[in-house]
Amino acid sequence: MTFFAFQSSFWKKLRQLRIKKGLTQQQLAEKLGYKSNNYVSDIETGYFIPLKEKLKKIAKALDVPFKVIEDMLLESRLEALGIKEPKLLSLFKDIPSLPEKDKRAIINAYLRVKRLLKFPSAG
Repeated sequence: MTFFAFQSSFWKKLRQLRIKKGLTQQQLAEKLGYKSNNYVSDIETGYFIPLKEKLKKIAKALDVPFKVIEDMLLESRLEALGIKEPKLLSLFKDIPSLPEKDKRAIINAYLRVKRLLKFPSAG
């Protein structure tokens, strides 16, 4: 999965959350202080992923804890690496204080095992 796929995965999750909360793009944009829905539309189209401070405002506007948005970002990043197993996704969500280098080490080990299982002679 490419960086675009990561963005695509994230904006789809964000769009689903907005819809689940019963908001249109225009309503969310207004809650964020914008007059038009362009900002929300650009996010949901995958043009960009907002910075952390904007994501916090989006979480507040959607009336969800920021952790929900962080988890969506994390899931999207892991899915971009080909990691879709619920138990592994849950592991990363449950231990947010795990240092980044340790997370990367776990991901790299997982990907190596996955490659070895797929192509046993590549080891």
